[in-house]
Amino acid sequence: MENVDVKDVFKQLYGADVKSVYKAPARINLIGEHIDYNGGLVFPATIGIYTKCYFSKRNDNEIHLCSLNKKKAVTRTLDDLEKKENSWENYPIGAVYTLARNGFKLDKGFNMLFTSEIPMGSGLSSSAAILDLTIYTLKSEYNFDIDNKLVSLLAWETENKYCGLSCGIMDQAIIALGKENQAMLLDCYKYKYDYYPFNLGDYRLLVMKTNKPRSLTDSKYNERVKECDIALDLIKEKYRHANNLCEYKMDEIDKIKSILNSDLLYRRVLHVISENQRVYDFKDALLKGDLVRVGKLLNESHFSLKDNYEVTGAHLDTITELARKQKGCLGARMTGAGFGGCAIAIVNKDNIEEFKKNVKEGYSKILKIECDIFECEIPNGVGKDE
Repeated sequence: MENVDVKDVFKQLYGADVKSVYKAPARINLIGEHIDYNGGLVFPATIGIYTKCYFSKRNDNEIHLCSLNKKKAVTRTLDDLEKKENSWENYPIGAVYTLARNGFKLDKGFNMLFTSEIPMGSGLSSSAAILDLTIYTLKSEYNFDIDNKLVSLLAWETENKYCGLSCGIMDQAIIALGKENQAMLLDCYKYKYDYYPFNLGDYRLLVMKTNKPRSLTDSKYNERVKECDIALDLIKEKYRHANNLCEYKMDEIDKIKSILNSDLLYRRVLHVISENQRVYDFKDALLKGDLVRVGKLLNESHFSLKDNYEVTGAHLDTITELARKQKGCLGARMTGAGFGGCAIAIVNKDNIEEFKKNVKEGYSKILKIECDIFECEIPNGVGKDE
């Protein structure tokens, strides 16, 4: 796709020139996994691979969409915003639906052509990137009074209510509000956030793509959300009230265990509460420059996601286990929702090439498929492609 002149393709498809181009980055979550929808703290950052949207406005009410990655074109109208079964168009169409539902109605249709470096099902939040990108593009081109925080909230509403994934706000927030070379400490319940410089000194953040894709709406993601909801209701009824699981602390875990009377629900809650504490610990270690502690927290997070939350699987477990064995690696964990997708590792810059070689060879030997490993840059969030 790198040899394709996208603007020429746009002209051939729509008989019009590109008016504007916008882009949204992928994201990784450093720590704080599966607690965004439990009201917890998360620590995401953007990474410098992008979904782009090429745009022009039309003079009728038609919506023309095309994804070069999917090699599929769709034509709808502003009066036809119904969700389709298992279709990528649900993301941009759902964004238009949500905008209209919130009083931001388009007066004319448009042409959109998407390209993406973010692999679908990679755990790097391709769906949130498309949603944030579509809403940002439309608010810019139709002059809607929408700031980037509202962009993220409208994208979150679309994913939950239109697309059917019971996710938290993390992905949409960091892609809309991310800042260059900074990570975001986000309180998902209060939607408050601070930024912290992400400085690893002689170490680098690597993304390891398992090439085991997954679809969250087809996975056990919603099942985990339901399990946490059941556990919260039981704890509130028999112990003390809280708005979400992350309001409980580790010194309450024994009391909670006796109340739940279910090993499965207890393990889910144990992960949530301990992972929330790990986010606090991670922030403190990062600010102190204690990268050894940072790496240990990454490992602890992965082990809890594997044993207590059961969202890793053979591919993520294999690639992180191989990573931890390599010289110069401080720690590794899955990132994103799991069930496949990607993991991250912190590796000394002098050991990166050897790390890549050894992990790739070991992964291929064990699982008979190839993995990809790349170093991350942290860019700004969604915006115009200058």
